[in-house]
Amino acid sequence: MQDDEFESHEEPEESITKSILRFEEMLRNKKSYFFDADTLLRITEFYIENFEFEKALDVVKYAENINPAMEVFQIKEAYITYLMGNNEEALEMLERLQDIYPLNEEIYLIKGAILNNLQQHKAALEVFKHLLTFTEFKEDAYYQMALTYNYMQDLHGAIHYLKNCLFENKKNTNALEELCECFLNTNRTEEALTYFQTLIDNDPYNTLYWYYKGQVYQYISQFEEALNCYSYCHITNESFVDAYIETGHCLMMMGEYEKAIDSYKQSFEFGIPDTLIYEDIAKCYDYLENFEEARNYYKKAIKSNPELHSAWYGVASTLADEERWYESIHYVKKAIEVDSTVSDYWFLLADCERELGNIDLADEAYRKVMEMDPDYADIWIEYPEFLYENNQFDAALEYAKIGVKYFPYQPEITLKLASLHYRAGNLKESYNILEEAVGSFNNLTTIIQEQYPELLDDVNILKILEQTGNQ
Repeated sequence: MQDDEFESHEEPEESITKSILRFEEMLRNKKSYFFDADTLLRITEFYIENFEFEKALDVVKYAENINPAMEVFQIKEAYITYLMGNNEEALEMLERLQDIYPLNEEIYLIKGAILNNLQQHKAALEVFKHLLTFTEFKEDAYYQMALTYNYMQDLHGAIHYLKNCLFENKKNTNALEELCECFLNTNRTEEALTYFQTLIDNDPYNTLYWYYKGQVYQYISQFEEALNCYSYCHITNESFVDAYIETGHCLMMMGEYEKAIDSYKQSFEFGIPDTLIYEDIAKCYDYLENFEEARNYYKKAIKSNPELHSAWYGVASTLADEERWYESIHYVKKAIEVDSTVSDYWFLLADCERELGNIDLADEAYRKVMEMDPDYADIWIEYPEFLYENNQFDAALEYAKIGVKYFPYQPEITLKLASLHYRAGNLKESYNILEEAVGSFNNLTTIIQEQYPELLDDVNILKILEQTGNQ
């Protein structure tokens, strides 16, 4: 009989689950079972990963009773104490342990993390610098120093130490992600492209190097170059989901909505569909004016996350595009229930109520937009028009004037004021506004043709436009 017949063939997850059940049974029965140190450590890690810190602490204290001299459990106790929010107590424990085990790297990493949590960033840096004086494994210390500089909003310092970290280990995925983000947030994009290309030259089949180079190109709106990078991601790792998603984002920005949809959907083959990807697909269908399919994907996003207020609004918007006002109101109110601070939602609600003739409700919603967000330009175009439609001529003119004060460089709002004066019979005032406008704005004729064509029937207005060459 072969030896391996006596070996355990349990999967690691099954093994740890049995150990956890056995440990919990021991506590319930108030008995003492035997567990080796490795098993206790794995149980501890399981509880930590699942945020069950009290249970993790129970395991550690049990282990310390059995093996009081094992430093790993003493350090774990300090770490769990920190995770439970007891920073000062954890620091005191680490100080004692540091005296006993002055060369234990984990003590310094945890201590630095606690100091950062306490906003004592300079002290944290000193801890990590001391760690660098004796550790042979500098990668973690450099990475933690980079995070500390990031907390201090010194992104250039963070970049320096992230590069040091990647010098130690060029495949540190967290460092690569942080470095790319720091490069973008400091607009050091040329340096970023050179850096990632150097990594690619040394390891051309590394998917992440291509991915982050693509992210830089995407950030600077060089979408074709970004797509080229993402295509190499597909070659090096066909199942790398993020590359399909970012390809979709690029294609969407380029107006290639059908191709973007294909790329987003392709990501579903390799991972669980993401709520925001459902929404992005919906937006693409929305741009293509395929409103039914857009609603289908907005609703998938809502089913995945009912708190995604933008998806509720997306459904409402597509219904409004089809003049299905009652249905639109239902969905936009759902969006407002989730987040009542978004001006677009109230504006759409006002438009829907207006179309249904619910004047008071529309007025209330429009005013809500003005109160919440006076910088919302469209309100100063639509609300005066709404008032004019409802025979509130003086109020319409007053609000249009306020709009011009808020947005003196928006020709559409200035033309709204001119149009209202014209329709109210204040022709001289309308002409004066237009004469001032033609000196400030280009292409007024085009805007008038699209939004206020009735003005072009007036010979005097045509003369004003001709005299200034604003045609």
